[in-house]
Amino acid sequence: MFTALIADDEPLARVRMRSLLEAYSGEIEILGEASSGTQTIEKIHELDPDVVFLDIQMPDMDAFEVLKSLNEDDIPLIVFTTAYDNFALRAYEENVVDYLLKPIDPERLQATMAKLRKRMPQQVGQGVPADFSWDKFKEMMNASGFYMQRLQVKQPDRILLVNMDEVIRFQSEEKYTTAYTTTSQYIIDLTLVELEKRLDPRQFVRVHRAHLVAIDYISEIRKTESGRLCVVLRDKNKTQITVSRNFVKTVKSL
Repeated sequence: MFTALIADDEPLARVRMRSLLEAYSGEIEILGEASSGTQTIEKIHELDPDVVFLDIQMPDMDAFEVLKSLNEDDIPLIVFTTAYDNFALRAYEENVVDYLLKPIDPERLQATMAKLRKRMPQQVGQGVPADFSWDKFKEMMNASGFYMQRLQVKQPDRILLVNMDEVIRFQSEEKYTTAYTTTSQYIIDLTLVELEKRLDPRQFVRVHRAHLVAIDYISEIRKTESGRLCVVLRDKNKTQITVSRNFVKTVKSL
């Protein structure tokens, strides 16, 4: 049996999480709830839960600020919950047990519980996971921003979630931006400027006013017959994109 705290500023979200966790009443005890970042910190000190289901965005402070406010020894196991997928969640997977995207799917929660079970025999009463890297966490907390992990593509009857590691490049054409993936292509609402701000610069690089490409999909950097620099992509068409003069230095430093 391990203990839990539910932290979310939305009452219905707390009710939903409590309801989902009832399926695991034999192994998890809910000690209480918190409706703000400040209250979450107070409840962690007061109740000393083994795990906190922590909403990332709350009015007074976000989840990252909550964790920064705690001493290392006071940090329980953390499961992030969020309605948005534009944070650098991948960067926190080593430090956080899991994250759940709202609306939370019961099967997805089942996978989270499996991860918690693996942690708990060694972690109950110890707080921070054995592989928690506090220095790395602080470094990430001081980073300039949190990056997208998945791309949301709106369809007439649904929203597709495309993993960023499947995206080969983005191309701006008049009023539209097209995302080219390993299997398809999609028109999206975001401009290249917005994408550049929200994508990890270690994964994507701007090579032209109209082109943003995934670094891992660049197979060659070469000169054209005219002497201009271009990148050759590792896609089925071996796409070649001329590098604008403003981005030559960046591309050469890859």
